[in-house]
Amino acid sequence: MKPRAKKHHREIFILTPEEKSTLVFVLAALVLGLSAKHYRKTHSTPIAQTAIVETAKTAGIPAEKRAEAKRRKAAR
Repeated sequence: MKPRAKKHHREIFILTPEEKSTLVFVLAALVLGLSAKHYRKTHSTPIAQTAIVETAKTAGIPAEKRAEAKRRKAAR
């Protein structure tokens, strides 16, 4: 009987230390991005509340009063 030859396993991915740290950084950025996305989804404010506040801030003077103010300026 012949003794079995040892099989040499060849590693497919041999990474340098710089490549390993880059890979860890990319994976960490991916995990943090996904966790931020999940946090924002679960802790978001309702759209109706945000829309009302934004409309109140941007409206300022109602349209009728703005038109009246323009008429006064034109009459002067």
